[in-house]
Amino acid sequence: METELSEPNISDKDTNTVGTKSCSYCNKPFIKELWCEDCINSLEKLAKNNDKMAMFNLAICYKDGEGIEKNLEKAFHWYQKAAEKDHIKAMTNLAICFKNGEGTEKDLEKSFHWCQKSAENGDEEAMNNLSIYYKDGKGTEKNLEKAYYWHRKAAESNKASSKNKSELCNECRLPYSNYQWCQQCNAKRFQQEFSKWTSNNEFIDKFIQETQLIAKDNYEILEWIPYNKLSSINYHDQGGFGEIHKAIWLDGPIYGWNNGIDKWEMRSFLKYLIIQMINF
Repeated sequence: METELSEPNISDKDTNTVGTKSCSYCNKPFIKELWCEDCINSLEKLAKNNDKMAMFNLAICYKDGEGIEKNLEKAFHWYQKAAEKDHIKAMTNLAICFKNGEGTEKDLEKSFHWCQKSAENGDEEAMNNLSIYYKDGKGTEKNLEKAYYWHRKAAESNKASSKNKSELCNECRLPYSNYQWCQQCNAKRFQQEFSKWTSNNEFIDKFIQETQLIAKDNYEILEWIPYNKLSSINYHDQGGFGEIHKAIWLDGPIYGWNNGIDKWEMRSFLKYLIIQMINF
């Protein structure tokens, strides 16, 4: 979604200002409704004098065709200039230009680069976009752990328009309890699999099952790992309750339900475990 013009408060509540500077011609704050030719010329002069806010606002004018002929190449040019001067929203919009090939050649790696830089500087929209890049493996290697991290970071900022509560489960059409996680549907799926595994300890089985039934995201669940799903089991150290071993979990932990293949999607990059061999 393209960023709108900056809107600091001024006396006229119906006016959307785009910066704190006034036009050198009409001596009024730059506003969306007053993009006269003289104002555009004044804005261009400020941009050419390395004013990064003017660069950003001029890019929006060229992108939207506000008071000037629409020109995506010039919009890209001024977004890039402003981004290089560390204008955070310009970084976000520049990433979108590279992603969609607007005013420049499509380049997902450069899009990821600017999106990441903007997200690291606290832009909530960029955080959400970066989450998608990692989830889909666009411009970078697919990394579901980082996808979840950036989505949660955006949601926890209380400024991003996190889509968790508005996104609906494809199956039951109820809101997700967390990122791509439907508590109601996943609880049913876990319950259907209770008979397929056991630790041979009733207390442990019930404890694991309860976490799976009430989990609101994939970080809250516990799983029973059969021995045949482990490899490279090696002694690591002596613990307070017994020996500690290292192992590789062949499948990895559950990430979420994949509706496309109708099965659990696993976080295969989280495979390494520390196992405590308890002596009863």
